[in-house]
Amino acid sequence: MEFIMPVFALIATPAVRIRSDGCTILKALPMEHLGARGMTEARTLAEISTAVTLYGERIADAHPGRSFSISVHIRRGDRKPRGFDAAYRTGALGTDRWVLMVDNDADGARILHGRSAAETGNMASCKGDVA
Repeated sequence: MEFIMPVFALIATPAVRIRSDGCTILKALPMEHLGARGMTEARTLAEISTAVTLYGERIADAHPGRSFSISVHIRRGDRKPRGFDAAYRTGALGTDRWVLMVDNDADGARILHGRSAAETGNMASCKGDVA
């Protein structure tokens, strides 16, 4: 019996985290995508995480200063690796590594609509932050 490798689509969507009253809110433009969809075959969570990192680096290089999140979708009929849903939900796959954190809606709107991160003051990378 031949094992069919699951296929995953990776999609970069403009997104930003906005701090508000001690919590953070992720805002995204779900109908807009940065770059082409990435397709990858993967059997394990580690392989998916590596694919997310490589895809995210390509998008970041092509769109400097943009804040984005990566969504991961499995091809219909394929089986997800054990623990995929929990890893995706908790961010363990690194999908939000390129999301910037801002302090107000105005800065978030500027970033979401294409101004580079360097042009917008009062922000920090969300790497390592817990929402």
